Amino acid sequence: YQQSRTLSAAASGGLVGTGAGNSWLDTLPAADTDMVFGILIEEWGLIIAVLAVLSIVTLSIFAVRSIMAGRYTIGACGAMSMFIFQTMLNIFGCTDILPFTGVTFPFVSNGGTSMIVSWALLAFLKSADTRENASLAVKGGRRG
Repeated sequence: YQQSRTLSAAASGGLVGTGAGNSWLDTLPAADTDMVFGILIEEWGLIIAVLAVLSIVTLSIFAVRSIMAGRYTIGACGAMSMFIFQTMLNIFGCTDILPFTGVTFPFVSNGGTSMIVSWALLAFLKSADTRENASLAVKGGRRG
């Protein structure tokens, strides 16, 4: 029942969405945590939903680049795998491709524990990057 309503909501959102707070899907139980991809498509549209998925893909490309050049490769692979599988389970569960498991969407779902763990995994991925001048905020100095 929830997945069919999510697909109807995604269709009503279209490319640009219905606007923030104009969702009829939020009446579902746990809509802001487990079914958040459906609300994202309905309120913000398919374009923003695709960009949210592409942000996780971009994060995985960053992780692969840092894994190839640094230490902590197993931990960084595990952290990125958690992001990717969590995203896939939420999207495919909301769209009824896989059975609905109630896994949250990283950085989007409402809930303190999910957000804290997502930011901790992101911090680990950044700290695992040991490339020279990998940070945009900290410029490496000349070593003499």
